[in-house]
Amino acid sequence: MALKDKKQSSLSKLVDELMKEQPNKALVKQLTAELGMSYSVDPMTQINTVLQSMNTVYLRSNRRRDLES
Repeated sequence: MALKDKKQSSLSKLVDELMKEQPNKALVKQLTAELGMSYSVDPMTQINTVLQSMNTVYLRSNRRRDLES
């Protein structure tokens, strides 16, 4: 699995976990550490950080593909 695919997979898992009523804090900490993100106990801050990272990962790959077309 490519590093980019692994990062996208981890980001997706993290978003899924954060969207739960009671997210597993240990899993959130583990995934944020794997992704090199800062962990926040505030759920809104944490999801904001994750979404910004997803924006970077997904939009850069799409932008590059559009430029190559």
